[in-house]
Amino acid sequence: MGASASKIKFRESLTSLTTRDVSPDDAAFWDELWKIPSSADEVFELLTPSNARRLRDERFDNLATLFTQATAQLCQIVETPYTIYFDQALNCVRVLTRVLPFLLEKG
Repeated sequence: MGASASKIKFRESLTSLTTRDVSPDDAAFWDELWKIPSSADEVFELLTPSNARRLRDERFDNLATLFTQATAQLCQIVETPYTIYFDQALNCVRVLTRVLPFLLEKG
């Protein structure tokens, strides 16, 4: 997947999170989200503060699922630490790093 294609796919995934309910059981959605190659700059550019706040305020269940899925993905990578999974771990950490401050700002 090229850089622009992955950027578009990541944007589409974020749009889905902020506009519709995404089931925790939608394994295809969550697996794809973590497998989309994204740099830290792309995550911070595409997941804007307003998007993070909208996710928190309007789709809190999706935000909770995002945290649960990211944490589960990281735990799985710890259990099977193969280098092919390291990019997925980075994506999880980048997304969590971007969203967590907005969750905490509401207190």
